[in-house]
Amino acid sequence: MKKYVIILFVILFTGGLNSCKDALDLPDDGRISYESIWADRNRTMGYLNSCYTNSSIITAIETFELCAYTNDAQSVQDNTATSAPMKWYTGIIGANNWLFYNYWSLAYYGIRYCNVFIQALPTATAFAQPEEKESWMAQAKCLRALYYYYLIRGYGPVPLITEPYDFDHDFSQDSRTPVWKIVQQILKDTEDALAAAGAEDISATSKGFRWALGDSYAGSMHRALAYAIRSRAIMLAVSPLHADEEGNPYTWEDAAKITKEALDQCLTHDYELFDQLPLIPTDAYNAYENYFLTSYSYNRTTDKETIQGVIPVSIWDQYGLPTTDKQSSAGMSPSQELVDCYETADGCAIIKKYNENHLRPTFTDEALASGYDDQNPYVNRDPRFYTTFYYNGALRHWDDTETVAIYDGAPADESCAIHETLQQYTRTGYYIRKYNKHNSSYEKPADGQMRVWRLAELYLNFAESANEAYGPTYVVSSGVNNSEDMSAVDAVNAVRARAGMCKVRTEYTADPDTFRARVRNERRVEFAFEPIYFYDIRRWKTLTNGPTEQFTEAIVTGMRATKNENDGTFKYTRFVVSERLCNQEKYLLDPLPTSEVNKMFGVTGVNWQNPGYESPE
Repeated sequence: MKKYVIILFVILFTGGLNSCKDALDLPDDGRISYESIWADRNRTMGYLNSCYTNSSIITAIETFELCAYTNDAQSVQDNTATSAPMKWYTGIIGANNWLFYNYWSLAYYGIRYCNVFIQALPTATAFAQPEEKESWMAQAKCLRALYYYYLIRGYGPVPLITEPYDFDHDFSQDSRTPVWKIVQQILKDTEDALAAAGAEDISATSKGFRWALGDSYAGSMHRALAYAIRSRAIMLAVSPLHADEEGNPYTWEDAAKITKEALDQCLTHDYELFDQLPLIPTDAYNAYENYFLTSYSYNRTTDKETIQGVIPVSIWDQYGLPTTDKQSSAGMSPSQELVDCYETADGCAIIKKYNENHLRPTFTDEALASGYDDQNPYVNRDPRFYTTFYYNGALRHWDDTETVAIYDGAPADESCAIHETLQQYTRTGYYIRKYNKHNSSYEKPADGQMRVWRLAELYLNFAESANEAYGPTYVVSSGVNNSEDMSAVDAVNAVRARAGMCKVRTEYTADPDTFRARVRNERRVEFAFEPIYFYDIRRWKTLTNGPTEQFTEAIVTGMRATKNENDGTFKYTRFVVSERLCNQEKYLLDPLPTSEVNKMFGVTGVNWQNPGYESPE
C-alpha cells in the first residue's frame, strides 16, 4: 500500500516527476524504449518539444484583462454578483473558487520534462554538430527557468526540483523553497544557457543558442529571453514582497547589475525601442501606438523591441465603443486613477494627494502652473494618453473630425455615455484605445497585438533597481562591449523619448524617494493594459495601501461629463464607481491548488497554503 501511495503522489503532485528511464524500461514489444529516445536525433528533439508543451501557460496568464483586477480599470461585468470580477472586488475569493488559470501542475509537468531532458542529454548520441546539442540543453534550462519564474511570481516559495524523482522518493521531506533560492537556480540555469555556443551569432541559421530566431524557430527559447528572465527574477528577489526572506543574499545592486547586463546585451545584439511612424500617417498617432498596431515577425525586420510572446487583441469587438457596428462589449473601463497618472506634456505630475474617496484630489503646484484645468482635463497631456484612451471629445479616427461623445444626454446614434448596467457602455467615462486601429471593424478587423516580453521593460527594470541601489543620477556600466553607461534617469528618458514625451523634470530626480514615485508611475503609463502592473503592485506591496493613496485597490473613480447647452462646453465631475475589498494581504499571492495542499499536508504535516486562504482538510 505504501508503494502505491508514493506512486500516486508522484503522479498527482509533480505531474509525473519520476524517472523516465524506469517508466519506459519495458520489454521490447514494439514500443519506443527509453534508451532509443537518446540514440535518435529526431526522438531527442521530440522530447525537447515535450519540454515546450506547457510553455503555453504564458498565454494563459499573460492577459491584459488582469488590468480589470487592479484599480486601472472597472470590468463591465460588475452588474452580476456572481461574475468573476465582482467576486474579486467584493473580496470573497479563496483557494476553492480561484478565478485565474491555475498553472501549478502544468508548470511542474513542464519542469519534469526539462529535468529528464537535462539529465539525459549529455549521454545522448547521433548529433552531427555539437553546437546543436549544446543549444538544446540551453533551451531546456531556459525553459526550466521560465517555468520557475512564473511559479514564484504567482505563488511565492515553491518546491525546487532539479532532478527527476525516483519512485521511492520520500515526499515527507519536501518543502517550499524560499523565493531567493529559486531565483538563484533561475540565474544559474540562464547563465548556463547563455554560456552555450552562439554568444555573438545573431544569424537565424545558426544551430547555436540563438539571438535571432526567424519564423522557422518561432516561440523557441533564445538569448534575449534568457536575459529578460534573469531581470524579472532578480527584481522579484529584491522587491519588498520577498526581500526580507531569511538568508536572502540579493540586493538592489545585484538587480541593477544583472538588469543592466541584460539591457546592454540586447541593445548590442540588434534590439531597440520601436520608433517607426506608420507608412500612412493617419494610421497611428505616434510610434508608441504604431508599435502595438504593427504585426510581429520572428524575422524581426520591423519590430526589434519585442523579445517574446505576441497576443492578438480584438478591441473593436470585446472592449470597444458601442458606436462600432457589431461591438459586443466595452470589456473594461479605464479608471480615473489611471488617467491621472499621465503627466502634462511638459512633465508635471497631476495628483499630489487624494482625499478618502478620490473625488477632491489635491493637484500639484507644477501641474496648475503648467495650465492643468480639471474642467478641461484632456489637453496638453503625455502623448501616450491620446493613444491609450477614448475620452469625451477624443478623435474617433485620426483622419477625420468625428469625436467620441461620452457625456450624459448625447444623441442616441452617437452616444458612448456612461451606463451602470449595459455591458456595451463604459462605467467610468473612458474606453480603451490601445491596440485599437481606428478603422478596425467587423468587416475589416485590424486591431493590434500585446507583447509579453519587450525591451522597454528592461529599461524600466534597470531604472527601478539603479534608483534603489544608487539613486536617480548615478551612472552605471555593465562592462558589455560597446554598451552605453546609463543612469536610472537616462533609462526612463529613453522610454519617454520613443513616445515623444519630454524628459523627467529635474525636481523629480532630487532623491531616490521622489524618483521612485516617478519610476513606478512611468511603469504604470508605459505598460497600461499590459499585465505587468498587476504583479508590480504585489511585489511592491502597495496593493494594501489606504484609500487616499494613488496606488490602492480600495477605490475606483470615473469622470462624468455633462454638456452646457448654452455654449457647448462640458462640466466634468469625478464620481465613485467601485469601493472594493480586494486589497487584503492574501491578494499578494495566488493560492496553491487545494488538492495539492491537502495531499502535501497528509504527507508532510505542514500547511503549504499561502496566508489568508483555506487551510487543508
